Amino acid sequence: MILQAALFLAGLTVVSGSICCPPKQFNSYQYVTFVNSTTTIRALYYIVYDGDNQRYLITGDRNNKQLVGTTKVIYDYKKRIAYSIDAKARTCSKFPVQGQFEDQENVCVPGGAEILGPLFYGYNQSRLNSQSYAYNTTSLDGSHHNVVTTVSEDDCVPIVICTITTGGPGGNSLYTVGYNDFYPGIKDITVFDIPPYCNA
Repeated sequence: MILQAALFLAGLTVVSGSICCPPKQFNSYQYVTFVNSTTTIRALYYIVYDGDNQRYLITGDRNNKQLVGTTKVIYDYKKRIAYSIDAKARTCSKFPVQGQFEDQENVCVPGGAEILGPLFYGYNQSRLNSQSYAYNTTSLDGSHHNVVTTVSEDDCVPIVICTITTGGPGGNSLYTVGYNDFYPGIKDITVFDIPPYCNA
């Protein structure tokens, strides 16, 4: 299930240049919902995003003591390869990544995005000022995506991203990602270590 939802946006391409981007390295929870005519997927993932090294990690089987569980997928765009790792079973599969790193996970608001206006979460002095944008993309398979993203106004931290896809496999679809507990920087860089059994 991690792979299904995480691969959905892996082939998107956007206009070069950006209006804004979040910090180059961050950790966050992602609540993902994907719906099309045949499938509904809801999942809570944890993402570790390393823009400095063009890689990110997604895991879905955490517990309260561990942010990264025993299964994870590491997308390494410098090496042009991804690893699906199950540390408990000591298994690993590799597959090529598609597209460019800058286009993955839709974390940057691309140049040319239409401003939909300010939004406010909370109230009074504790409110979070945010900005909402809309833009269109086309993936490598030719499907079209209308993306609406809401980010914090001061530092472009993603809050929610909603993507409507037309012409894709399985028909039209809706993909939403809500971000929670966003933390700039990387708490533990060793989460990107590739175990020896991946290279066997």
